[in-house]
Amino acid sequence: MKKFYSLILCSFIFLSVSISGQEDKKINAKIESKIMEGQINLKGVVTNSTTIYKELNYLLVSIKKGSGGNLSNNQQSGKFSINPNETKVLSEINVNLEKKDALKVFLYIKDEETQKLVAKDSLELNNDSFKKKVSKVEEDVVFELKGLTIDETKSKVGKDFYDFFYLQYSQLPDKSNSAITISELPGRGTNGQINIEIDDKVVYSFMTNPSEDYLKEQLTNSLKYIKEFNAKKNLIKNEFIY
Repeated sequence: MKKFYSLILCSFIFLSVSISGQEDKKINAKIESKIMEGQINLKGVVTNSTTIYKELNYLLVSIKKGSGGNLSNNQQSGKFSINPNETKVLSEINVNLEKKDALKVFLYIKDEETQKLVAKDSLELNNDSFKKKVSKVEEDVVFELKGLTIDETKSKVGKDFYDFFYLQYSQLPDKSNSAITISELPGRGTNGQINIEIDDKVVYSFMTNPSEDYLKEQLTNSLKYIKEFNAKKNLIKNEFIY
């Protein structure tokens, strides 16, 4: 039993390290985990690395699948304020954990005024078990994440594209059930690469260009590939619903 919990602890440490880094001078979200006897304690923590007082919303969700296939979830959410350079524990969740249980945990932070997603974090354990079948419980939890977007661009061109994307995507009636991340990677010379990601998968990417017409063309392409990705995802899910 001690060996099993040591393996779980190592898995969570590895996942925490592998999650993409968040830059300074931003709102940072973090899920802290602590293994106890037959249980895991999860804390949603946020740090305001900016010099501005913030009013934000959080959503902390855990989804557990037992060895018998049953799904259960626990979610906590609310509004909070945070001072510059302050770290705050938002909520705690205790989950009973057996050897073959699978677990997903999500922490999302949204701006209270704009409703834009400003930070996120996640943890997973035995994730392959979730792929075997889908239930209404998981669908209901994921629905709360519908329409969320997060800006991880770095340049002015990247931020211009994100603004174009957010304005049009937020008006669509049929949004993705998963959060969409707009990230930016440095490229050669002055060019960078914009990635559109869903469920940590890049569904579309393009090289940056300051032309407004070019960015709007890429916006059209991005929405097209997002729609195709979601259609394929829903088709796969429907095949496993029972």
